[in-house]
Amino acid sequence: MTWNYRIIKRHGETFSKEDEYYVLAEVYYKDDGSLWLFSIEDRIVSDSHDGIIKQLETMLADAKKDQPVLTEEDFE
Repeated sequence: MTWNYRIIKRHGETFSKEDEYYVLAEVYYKDDGSLWLFSIEDRIVSDSHDGIIKQLETMLADAKKDQPVLTEEDFE
């Protein structure tokens, strides 16, 4: 079994309306390379394919900034 991240177009309730949206999900493959399953928990969500890419680029840029790493205790 192998896996990677893929952008998937889904349909359902999001953004307070019924419509299609895109999500970055873990996709798992069978040993022969065919699709097996994908994670159902939506973590990166957008209304377009390009929106997913933009979010990831923003996340990476923010993570690379010279800022201290936060801990859970910082929010107490």
